[in-house]
Amino acid sequence: MAIGPSAVERWLDLSTEELRAQVSRLVSARLPGDHAVWQAIRRHPALVPRIRGVLSGLAATAAGSKDEAMQKVWISNARAALDQTTPAPVKVARKPVVDRAPAEEPEPVIDLREPEPRQKQPHKAIPTMLFQEPS
Repeated sequence: MAIGPSAVERWLDLSTEELRAQVSRLVSARLPGDHAVWQAIRRHPALVPRIRGVLSGLAATAAGSKDEAMQKVWISNARAALDQTTPAPVKVARKPVVDRAPAEEPEPVIDLREPEPRQKQPHKAIPTMLFQEPS
């Protein structure tokens, strides 16, 4: 069975082993979270918990293998893709075009006064330190 948005519809009827094979292929494909396959999966509330369970099983079987670190990264990315929400489309308001002459910018004000002298603070007394010679 192929991995695609239309194939996801048939995943609801798969056995656990068949679903595990499909999810394993999906995880190793490393599709981004906004891919059409992940969007199709998120549209089916009954499929999401089944895939979470399969991902947990895949993580458990990856433990101790030579590719454990790589598999765990891919599985965590797949979990993040399941949790991702589809953002609402952003509507951008067009700014009205106003035909005005460019406004003159005011000249910057430069302060030519000399800085005021700082007031000197009295020096604090340095405490006397006594050192003992080693005996």
